[in-house]
Amino acid sequence: MTALAHLFHAINRSFAERRGCLAGVVGLAIAGSSVGQVPPTVNVVEAPPPPKDRYFITWRLPRADSGEKAVEAVSGAPGARDAAAPAASSPGSASGSSSRSTPAPPPSTEPETTPASTPTSTPAGRLILFLVPDTPRFAGVAPAEGPFFESLQPIVSMPVASQVDGAIVEFDFAQAAEFRGALETLDGAWRVQAVLDTDFTERGHLGPGNLVSVPLRVELASDRADEVRLELSEVLPAVVPTPDDTNAADERAGQPTLVWIERKSELLSRHFGREFKMRAGVVLPYGYHDLSFPRRMWPSIYVVGGFGANHLAAADAAPALQSPQARAAIPQAAWIFLDADTPWGHSGFVDSETNGPIGRALVEEFIPYLEERFRLVRATEARIVTGHSSGGWTAIHLVTTYPEVFGAAFASAPDPVDFSAFQETDLYRDLNLFVSSDGRETPSYRGVLGPSDDRVFMTVRDEVASENAIDPNGRSGCQWAAWDAMWSPFDLERAAPRPLCDPATGEIDPVTVEAWSRHDIARRFTKDPARIGRILEDRVRILCGTRDSYYLQRAVARLKAKVEAWKADARTRGAPIREGDGSIELIDGLTHDTIYAYAQIRFHQEMVAYLRARGLADAPPVSGGTRRSDDESELERPLRDDRPAPAPAPTGG
Repeated sequence: MTALAHLFHAINRSFAERRGCLAGVVGLAIAGSSVGQVPPTVNVVEAPPPPKDRYFITWRLPRADSGEKAVEAVSGAPGARDAAAPAASSPGSASGSSSRSTPAPPPSTEPETTPASTPTSTPAGRLILFLVPDTPRFAGVAPAEGPFFESLQPIVSMPVASQVDGAIVEFDFAQAAEFRGALETLDGAWRVQAVLDTDFTERGHLGPGNLVSVPLRVELASDRADEVRLELSEVLPAVVPTPDDTNAADERAGQPTLVWIERKSELLSRHFGREFKMRAGVVLPYGYHDLSFPRRMWPSIYVVGGFGANHLAAADAAPALQSPQARAAIPQAAWIFLDADTPWGHSGFVDSETNGPIGRALVEEFIPYLEERFRLVRATEARIVTGHSSGGWTAIHLVTTYPEVFGAAFASAPDPVDFSAFQETDLYRDLNLFVSSDGRETPSYRGVLGPSDDRVFMTVRDEVASENAIDPNGRSGCQWAAWDAMWSPFDLERAAPRPLCDPATGEIDPVTVEAWSRHDIARRFTKDPARIGRILEDRVRILCGTRDSYYLQRAVARLKAKVEAWKADARTRGAPIREGDGSIELIDGLTHDTIYAYAQIRFHQEMVAYLRARGLADAPPVSGGTRRSDDESELERPLRDDRPAPAPAPTGG
């Protein structure tokens, strides 16, 4: 029986036992009942209240003078769909992240520690409890790294006021937001971890300054009152990028190959009312510091990670991108890994009421600064944007919104590009996000079992509920909350973006849909086919697997059909249609993760061809150390390298 089935079994059994127990304890004491006697007296024995589990959380603030330490940011965190540290990636990757959190939790290593400051109290925030079964599947995984989509876990949270060191707070389930049922219904061995989320400078519940407890193993039973005591004893620091040994040596020599950039955005600082910095990891091309190298100015490739990935992915990509042996296969350019996050989640670089003018900040402030800071070609055709999943949608959005800035977009498994196929829901026709028109629960995440068989691990109801349990005020930083922040109007009364649906019933809000529709790429194309169609035809390459884990192939297929119908109609009318370099392809049998490696190989080849056609490609290397000029078409094999080539390794976002 699966962990999920065990959970359902435990909850159902608990409810059945409670119903039977309550019926049994209402005893009937009947005195003599013979004729002529006083009617029997019925004494009703009140049933005692069911046992209640109690969770006590102690604020044990770390103190620098006591030698206590602050724990390194939890690895593999979700949305901490989140990643506190970059996952292994191939060049140009979105650190392999999918648009959701890690479906199958990877083992975590013991984190390093750093000295803590000496706080006296914590600000108000949200106290969150995460539980996972104490099974080998979750061995070594911190419960707070959830939610885990392949094995949904209980999550509860409640608001808390400011507390001082040593304060003890009992978790108040009366005001809690819950996912996967009440904790008092749980049976068996579990591991529980508490997080005090007080940070709103970074996305997700594992932001810097948040307090966490050490995971605790507990034995729970639904027929008794359990008492669980946790201590918030560790503080999460900011994740600071550090160069690897090779880059550190290059930096000491004054020739860094990987440069971390933080730049204050005036536009976003005014919006958020505090200093807001845009961030990037810049991997410089081979030969950048070589004064004798034929090329001195370089094209740029902007990489937008999938949900949970950020600029830190540059650290994993740098060795492969800098390898002399990879020059024939990998586009020679400055690879710029962007951080698309705001405190509300992945922004998609969409200007919105919630995230502010983040698209403008990118193209008006950040890119001009980068082109001053580095020797980059300042031309539309010299700027490529690429991404996977949420980053794939962002790449398409950027090239269609700012065609004067970006010359080409390469997107794999993008978030929905047609909102009439938003995963399995038609936002313009369907009334409910959780239940389809035929009464089925709407799936959100699936695994492939066979050529035509899937297993649904998570429904949309599950996903929205888990986000709501982390923070019902829209600040979970997870996927649906991020989409709300990207596309919804801001609700002043709620102090958060207006949600797409009622989180309890799934009823879709038509006002929110109307706001979202302005960012629907397919609808934008339908309204302005001459402009958007030309961009799609000339500049956009999209790849998606037919078995996408999040059903994203449905939107890609609809966009493809609409573009092809537009071209067929133009041919019928005798209108000129120029066949450009753009393409929309569905690859049979590939999933959200497996399309990633395929796309990287395809896209790298196509990027090289794109740059070469515009005179922006480095000449391919040949044996003996010489290079062919750009106008020579024959490519030589890359130089031998005894080291194994790095393989793309998607990690789930």
